[in-house]
Amino acid sequence: PMEQQTGESELLLTCRSTPEGVTLLRCAADTPHVVLPDRVLGEPVTALGPYALSQREPDLSGCPDAFRVRVTCGGPEPRHDASAIRSVVLPAMLKTVGDYTFYNCRSLSRLTLTGSVERLGSDSFMNCPLQSITLTLGEDGRSCLRPLLADCVADLEVVLCFPHGEEARLFFPAWHEELELLAAPHIFQTRIQGGGYACRQCVQNGVVDFGAYDSCLDRLLAEHDFPSVCRMALDRLRWPLRLSAGAEAAYRSALSDHGEEAVALLLDRRDTEGLSFLLAQKLLSPAQRAAACDAARQRGNTEALALLLEDLRPAPGQGLDKSFDL
Repeated sequence: PMEQQTGESELLLTCRSTPEGVTLLRCAADTPHVVLPDRVLGEPVTALGPYALSQREPDLSGCPDAFRVRVTCGGPEPRHDASAIRSVVLPAMLKTVGDYTFYNCRSLSRLTLTGSVERLGSDSFMNCPLQSITLTLGEDGRSCLRPLLADCVADLEVVLCFPHGEEARLFFPAWHEELELLAAPHIFQTRIQGGGYACRQCVQNGVVDFGAYDSCLDRLLAEHDFPSVCRMALDRLRWPLRLSAGAEAAYRSALSDHGEEAVALLLDRRDTEGLSFLLAQKLLSPAQRAAACDAARQRGNTEALALLLEDLRPAPGQGLDKSFDL
């Protein structure tokens, strides 16, 4: 009979034991939120095989020692549907993600992993619309973030969780390459478009250089990429880990200059906590706050509108001066 263990997701696993731990050769799942087990039958999960969660079946003909395990939380046995998967939590002790592991998981937008991952295979996340990565780091702060960023060229927000409860959030804007034909020599020249490429170069030897990341703000401003400027500035000011005084001043100035764009971003994301933070920074002019109220009304966002109207209310003792002649 098939082995069975409890877990947080309904999964049907095909596994192989190795000296390092268990490799998941195939993981059948059909739910939006997939939590892969840290251990299978008591052994740590240390690797994901090629195409393990892809819609395409991996070739397991060379794995006669493979065995199957049912992971259940009380639901029905799953039938694999890669298009249903929207978020994945990787095993805490995972070291390797194989080639094309998540190939064509076209709804996968959120990924959670730890700094234990040392290797990403070729195109592990091809055709995955990742928007958010949460990465828990060890004491040395090293991770596979650099190759992850190389795989994800669209807008991406990264949450870095350090030991002792420290947290940083970094926004990496999209970028792309364009090939331009040079007529005379008949060769192509590569042009990089978008400030996201420079931001991604701030991860060296698996460690984030926060100073180099913050210096990318000037390029985004020069390219008039104000939505990216606002996302970057809000994240760094709200979670100011290793933020220098100079970088803080630059981010505050950028938000003050582009307050309407910042408010629009927060309203579109329905981020009331972020809007409350922005208002508390006292960076918006009266005209910008009035425009923010109009924008909230147009979107029908009553919670944000109430917050904005409260901010516009004069503080006690700061209303209109009244005088009386007796």
